[in-house]
Amino acid sequence: MLKLWRFNHLVNRSSAVLGLSKRTLTQKPHDPKHIFSSPAANPTPDPKHFFTNPTFPSHTPGLDEETINRSIQDSIRQQRRRKTKQIASALAVAMFGTIFGYSICYKVWYLHEESFIPLYPASRTRKLSSRDLQRLNVKDIKDLADFRVLEKLSMHPMIKEQYGVPLRTSKGSPPKTHELTLWCEDQDPCLTGILVKPYGNGRDSHTWHGIPAFCKWRVTHRPISISSSVEKFLNFFGLGTSDLFQVVNPDKVYGEFKYEFPLHHGDEDHSMHVWFLGEMELSKNDLIVFKGKYHVDVKLEQVDLLRREDGKLVRYVLFHEGSR
Repeated sequence: MLKLWRFNHLVNRSSAVLGLSKRTLTQKPHDPKHIFSSPAANPTPDPKHFFTNPTFPSHTPGLDEETINRSIQDSIRQQRRRKTKQIASALAVAMFGTIFGYSICYKVWYLHEESFIPLYPASRTRKLSSRDLQRLNVKDIKDLADFRVLEKLSMHPMIKEQYGVPLRTSKGSPPKTHELTLWCEDQDPCLTGILVKPYGNGRDSHTWHGIPAFCKWRVTHRPISISSSVEKFLNFFGLGTSDLFQVVNPDKVYGEFKYEFPLHHGDEDHSMHVWFLGEMELSKNDLIVFKGKYHVDVKLEQVDLLRREDGKLVRYVLFHEGSR
């Protein structure tokens, strides 16, 4: 009887264990992400909308693909512009530091020498200063120009035929220059820049701006002479260019002025040519206009006759230097 009871007990226990195992196998496995939470109360967020609300539209209404691409391109362009400005600013700061450090602090303040800082190319043609006019005799230039112009006119066939020789104005008097304009032209290309000197280093006729006990400066022009640069470069190695200049044909360089020197600024190392433009009236409707260069003597570049014919102004080229 006891054995029968134990047998029934074991059978019932085995049935219970098998039923529990069957329920465990058929039941859905537990989600490891929600061991300590309930999926219904704490849903898993979508990775695509981790920082946004998925209920809102993904793009602004009314914006098409072309508008979005344009905005992206504008953003890239602004970024490149910003980078270019940063590079330009860095170069400007580096250049300013180099110029200020070497040209001013080292050469002027430490070595007590003058320093020229170029800024931009200067025009080779300028008006004559009062100092240049004092060195020139304008009356002599005018008289020489009259003589050279009358010489060219007297040899021209048109003037001989229509106006006669000796040439006279409508009033019967010899023609004279009634207006003469003078200007100078640098022989070499020039640069406009700032000339810096030690403060109190002598006085001259120029107007200086300065910082007391440090330096003084003014705006001026300096020529770019290739021959002088070559000479300085060769002198550094103990050589010279005297032999080179002996084989240069002076007629190709200075023409009629090969034995003379142009107008020179002693304190600024400027070699300049003096040009003039004049007018000589023959009658109310006839005007001679001439242009040339002055250098000890007058050298004409061009002589024109302006004459009014049938209500129109006609120009006759009587002489041109390049057409001889």
